[in-house]
Amino acid sequence: MIKKLIVSLKNKMTKKEKEISIYILNNMKEILSLTSSEMADNIGVSQSSIIKFIKKLGFNKFGEFKIQVTKELENAKQNKDKIHNEIYLDDSLEDLSAKVFNETVKAMEDTLKTIDHKYFENVIDVIRQSHKILLIGSGMSSIVAKDLEIKLIKIRIDALHYESSHMQLMKLATMDEQDLVIAISHRGETEDVIDVIKKAKKKGIKVLSITSIEKNTVADFSDFNLKVISEENNFRSSAISSRMAQLILNDIIFLRLTQTDYEKRKKYIKESRDLIKKSDN
Repeated sequence: MIKKLIVSLKNKMTKKEKEISIYILNNMKEILSLTSSEMADNIGVSQSSIIKFIKKLGFNKFGEFKIQVTKELENAKQNKDKIHNEIYLDDSLEDLSAKVFNETVKAMEDTLKTIDHKYFENVIDVIRQSHKILLIGSGMSSIVAKDLEIKLIKIRIDALHYESSHMQLMKLATMDEQDLVIAISHRGETEDVIDVIKKAKKKGIKVLSITSIEKNTVADFSDFNLKVISEENNFRSSAISSRMAQLILNDIIFLRLTQTDYEKRKKYIKESRDLIKKSDN
């Protein structure tokens, strides 16, 4: 987790913070026996710089940071961690349930810690001001895209999701600079998604992506990028947790948009519910 948090802040670090981050990554074991003052002396920075950086990572106190370091070292040593380890064929239902739950909670907590709220607010404004929105994502990411489509439609934002790349391109042909493409791809290397993004950029259409925190092609081509932290392997509970973390971002986007014009949005949601009730009767 600490490594991923540092990676997420890499482009926002001062020179001093980069020196601190390098020291942390290279001296995890040694840190456990150091005070913040001793660590500062070893790096050649002030103690206050250490404390500020630790808080930037999401820890309130240096002691809290050291506890997390201890946990991560123990996990690496044991190579068997209920939160991070793979689901085995002989796991009990109780163990399996705990692993899925814990991994999902951890992914959401880690993602929350990396959110730059000022940047996120700008993303919300871009969504709100866009005339039409095309949501793209294939496979499991399509579920997340569909969820966001439904949420945006509820508050009368013109949004459409197509899983088919052909339909995505057909829709893209009707869009212009006042519109937005939202691309959801955890690994950020899905060829069809990258192709649509490139074509959108050629038309001058803004692109917002939701991807993993690791460097990836989809994020590189996007104007805006929201990151999710989750270890994603072939047969892991994290394949579920990454999706859940993305869905939480959807909820934040929906609720923030609803806040911006609450009375009007509330009316739209009520009208939608009423129409659905009438169709059910």
